[in-house]
Amino acid sequence: MRRGLMLLLLFLPALAWGPKGHKAIVQYAIWNLPEGELKSLLTGWEEELKDASLDPDRRRNRVPGEAHRHFFSAELYEPWPFPSFPMTLAEARSRFGEATLEKAGVLPWAIEESYRSLVRAFRAGEKAAILRAAGDLAHYLGDAHQPLHTTLDFDGQSWLNGGIHALFESTLLDAYFDERADYRPRPARVVDEGALALAFAVIREDYPLVRTLNEELWKVKRLYSEFDRRYYQALWRGLFGEIARVQLRRAGGRLASLYLTAWREAGR
Repeated sequence: MRRGLMLLLLFLPALAWGPKGHKAIVQYAIWNLPEGELKSLLTGWEEELKDASLDPDRRRNRVPGEAHRHFFSAELYEPWPFPSFPMTLAEARSRFGEATLEKAGVLPWAIEESYRSLVRAFRAGEKAAILRAAGDLAHYLGDAHQPLHTTLDFDGQSWLNGGIHALFESTLLDAYFDERADYRPRPARVVDEGALALAFAVIREDYPLVRTLNEELWKVKRLYSEFDRRYYQALWRGLFGEIARVQLRRAGGRLASLYLTAWREAGR
């Protein structure tokens, strides 16, 4: 039973947070916005925006270049704490080469690009463009808050923890996460440092959690001989659940901040 379930988890697709998590990030962002025109607008489009936040995963296996926009294997660029970042995509391409970018991922620049698209969409006032850009920004920023999207060791390979990726971002959330009960306000602010600097700050913040998650999984695995309900509940009630809830709250707060900043930059 234990071996079979681990193999199942190992081959689940690595789609950060899954629909439940990505939709919760959008919901949290709307709740975190100050009262006003922007909050009213996005509240009215809430379900459409939640669905749009899933579009990057729908595209990733059929649109060339999309897959590597969802992750950032930081170690392939430089050692922790990644002192050279942030830098523009052009600078990264010049320094590391296109092959490295394709292998290591371009998630921070996908966040910046989506933010710029949202500013343009707000200025134009076109609903379809706003939903596309706001959904993309929600998705990529959410990916950045999944620690296992910031490392080459994305599925616990070096820890013999195959399956940790889907276990953390989807399996436990689908079973135990309660969007409303787990919500804590993180009011939106204007992001003076810019979207790219914020993206790299998130990655630096997340990266140490890779070790934390892998160590916690080994700790819990030693306590249970079967992957049964008690095992999953122990993970969720421990650090896995705590980290997931905190990361989703952070993502929702920062997404609200980028929405607000784009809105104001667009002169709205």
